[in-house]
Amino acid sequence: MSADENKAIAHALFPKAWNEGDFSLAEKYVAADVIDHFDNSQGIESFKHVINTFRTAFPDIHLTVQDEIAEGERVVHRWTMTGTQQGEFRGVPSTGKQARWTGITIVRFADGKIVERWANVDILSMLQQLGAIPTP
Repeated sequence: MSADENKAIAHALFPKAWNEGDFSLAEKYVAADVIDHFDNSQGIESFKHVINTFRTAFPDIHLTVQDEIAEGERVVHRWTMTGTQQGEFRGVPSTGKQARWTGITIVRFADGKIVERWANVDILSMLQQLGAIPTP
């Protein structure tokens, strides 16, 4: 597939999964044995689990893709997320506070499916906004 085709898939898939909890495109375009380097997991169920962990803690979570770059088999998203913490997240009980955090995700495609994902997420900033870690 072309870089533009891969970009179109990623651009449709990630907002739908994160913002709506709809994994229909993921079922179609994420390999069953996808490797997720964010949490060193493997498999589409682990891929869904990462997203659902955030969606459970932040039910109003919203992903906005700020930049999108495609080159060959890789697609890069620079994004922001916002959400109100209504559930436990990484040991932090619900705070009811809103947070905004940023990240960069890279996915690699093979045969029309995402087979690897890397993500750098500014969890520190999010935890500071929730009051779980003091702000210097």
